[in-house]
Amino acid sequence: VSTQSTGKVHDLRRLVNRIDKTLDDHLERNLVEYLQFSFRWMNNLLMREMPLSATIRLWDTYFAEPGGFSHFHLYVCAKFLTKWSKLIKSLPDFQAIMLFVQSLPTSSWGDDEVSELVSEAFQLKCLFPKAVTTVAGTT
Repeated sequence: VSTQSTGKVHDLRRLVNRIDKTLDDHLERNLVEYLQFSFRWMNNLLMREMPLSATIRLWDTYFAEPGGFSHFHLYVCAKFLTKWSKLIKSLPDFQAIMLFVQSLPTSSWGDDEVSELVSEAFQLKCLFPKAVTTVAGTT
């Protein structure tokens, strides 16, 4: 496991804790580690979490956004997780949470859903501009 990837996972947890503490607390109470689900998000840039056309739309934004892949992706992942906050908080245990976050209901996602996600992520970036602490070459 690369130090940079685990650093990004830790950045995600810190950001989610700031924007949705009750979700972060629920994950912690149920012994769900961010590394168990978001490591894949970081390494695959959400490619396995949504249809190819939605992934292409998302990556197009990453190309257009300065630091899109290295920084903006963190904010997208935070919004991606918190989008499901209410449902995740209703899940009773580790197994139910993990089954859900590893198979999110995004199979029909298209431009509209990705545009909303990116817009909300951009708002987060403006509110928490220093959330990314792991930059290539540092930890």
